[in-house]
Amino acid sequence: MATYRFELNDKPSRNGKYAVFLRVTVSGKRKKLKTSIEINRKSDWNPTPKGSNWVRPSEPNSKAWNDQLSNIIEKARVSYEQLANSGTVTSERVVSRINAEAEMFSFIAYAEEYSKSIYESGEYRTYTKYITLLNKLRFFINGVRPESILAIPRNGKDLEEYLKKLKKDLLFSEITLSFLNRFKTYLKKIPNTKNSELTLHQNTISKQFDNFKSLYNKGRIELREKGLSIKNNPFDDFECETIDTNKEKLTWEEIELLKALKLEENSLIWHSRNCFLLAFYCAGMRAGDLIQLRGTNIIHENGDWRISYRMDKTATTKELLLLPEALGVISKYVDLQNRTSDYVFPLLDNNANFAKAATWEDKERLPYEVKKHLLQQVNSKNSLLNKYLNKMATMAGITKKVSMHTARHSFANIARQKKANVYDISKALGHSSLKITESYLSRFDTTSQDATMKQVFEANSTDEAKLIKQLQGLDSETLRDLLKKVIKQ
Repeated sequence: MATYRFELNDKPSRNGKYAVFLRVTVSGKRKKLKTSIEINRKSDWNPTPKGSNWVRPSEPNSKAWNDQLSNIIEKARVSYEQLANSGTVTSERVVSRINAEAEMFSFIAYAEEYSKSIYESGEYRTYTKYITLLNKLRFFINGVRPESILAIPRNGKDLEEYLKKLKKDLLFSEITLSFLNRFKTYLKKIPNTKNSELTLHQNTISKQFDNFKSLYNKGRIELREKGLSIKNNPFDDFECETIDTNKEKLTWEEIELLKALKLEENSLIWHSRNCFLLAFYCAGMRAGDLIQLRGTNIIHENGDWRISYRMDKTATTKELLLLPEALGVISKYVDLQNRTSDYVFPLLDNNANFAKAATWEDKERLPYEVKKHLLQQVNSKNSLLNKYLNKMATMAGITKKVSMHTARHSFANIARQKKANVYDISKALGHSSLKITESYLSRFDTTSQDATMKQVFEANSTDEAKLIKQLQGLDSETLRDLLKKVIKQ
């Protein structure tokens, strides 16, 4: 027979928490298994519970942790029975069997199943990110050469058929620091889809690892819930640097150049300019939100016209005052006295299957295939707007690459130059923290930095001017005597 008992480590770990161990005893011999649970305070631990309440209710995670501990004991009992039926059973073999089960957990199978659940919940954008990573992982572990990846079908049944041929699996236990570094080297060799003469951008690679880490950590949580655990997290010691990129922005003068262009009314390029201008006047509204903007998002309160919408990226509500410039754009498309739920800009089809969902809540309840269709349409229209914005930039003599996101950068840059409060800029941009805004703005305006440079290196010439002024204030006899003393020295 075997006995199972949980013990709390007497000494806290480096993070000040107390690890929980399972002690397995078989024929008088003991073996400990470290669980993934760490208690914040010793007083939250009950060494002799009634039932399965090892973690006291004073700990907010008590129910979830007690469930996990119960699963671990059940795993130990099953392992003991399996070993007893097949031969000799020891405490060491029981613990080894539990660890071995965790090590045989397939990352690919878990990640694909999780991505499927994300897709069915309507989060198509997140699903796409995860699947893009998983495809590259499967190419890597199956030995697909980086330079041949561009020749692989990118979607549809052809891609599905190709992936079916890639049989090799990837287990959680195989994801080590060495594996991550080898995969990073592999990604650096993959050609860029937009320009095959270049490889993947470093920031693209970094985002791939962000998605990898997200899936890995979610899998570890599922393992814990099954009473299993993997001791070390390779992402704790892994680094994948990002590099600063040039966030293209327009000056106020350049925006005026775009406004001054003579464009055919109701043409696609004319609509594109109006979209860009409204995004700029509305504190850098993201293209996806602007494309889905409806007449019912325009509200009139206390004599002011405002815009109220829910941002797709953060799922938070944002409300802004509509200045006359913004109202001037909107009035070209919306009868402000008879506003409807139709889209403001003639980009999305008001009769499409997704268009009936006029509110955020309705959109959330759409079938996932319809949500996918909506996102694809939004992305397509965004690409179309960017195409015409670049044409406009050329017409206006602007050499910068202009996109809808440039309106966001331009607003942030001009707001900083005008000494706007960082908190207000952050709120206008819809950032979740001031830290994000400060990092965002630090890449833009260099005016204060330039002033400092001039102040430092113009100090000598400033001192000389002061000296000349002082000498000019002396009478000729005093000045002559002073010069004689200088020459003698």
